[in-house]
Amino acid sequence: MTEWPDPAPLAEERVRVLDSAEFAPYVTRAGEVYGAAMGRGPDLVAQRRNIITGHLNRDEFVAVTAMRGRELTGFGYGYQGRPGDWWHDIVTRALDRPAAKRWMDDDFEIAELHVHPLRQGHGLGRVILQTLIDHSTSRTIVLSTHDRDSPARALYRSFGFVDLLRDFTFPGSAEVYAILGLDR
Repeated sequence: MTEWPDPAPLAEERVRVLDSAEFAPYVTRAGEVYGAAMGRGPDLVAQRRNIITGHLNRDEFVAVTAMRGRELTGFGYGYQGRPGDWWHDIVTRALDRPAAKRWMDDDFEIAELHVHPLRQGHGLGRVILQTLIDHSTSRTIVLSTHDRDSPARALYRSFGFVDLLRDFTFPGSAEVYAILGLDR
């Protein structure tokens, strides 16, 4: 990973929208950006790369990449939610029936959105998120993020995302999440 010596303006990044085939070559690098952004070790990065690869076949998959020169500096992706998928089913079951119908019947699920720490704070996450929202055809957009005050939570709130669930723990994880939703 190149270490950028100065916080160049956002104009230094080239943002592109990619389909699953176009994004596939970026999976390894996306895992590295995820690891840097989330402070994750090699085992979790490898696990995340496998998860990302598994998401490439999802309906209406759309990815957004940010490049500075030849380096991936940030990315996000999502897809049409569907019954039978792990995240979709867990969140649907955790919501009450009216909320599940409202938020999960026609949803675009933002699975990942990460910006390398050396590029955070320059509006890149905002551009990636807006581009994902703009390319969604679903009625609602849903995502999960850690349930604490953070720049990510502030970003999502600034777009109008609301809390659907708080203090939520996914099976097999001890980390606490919030599930957020945005009406289109």
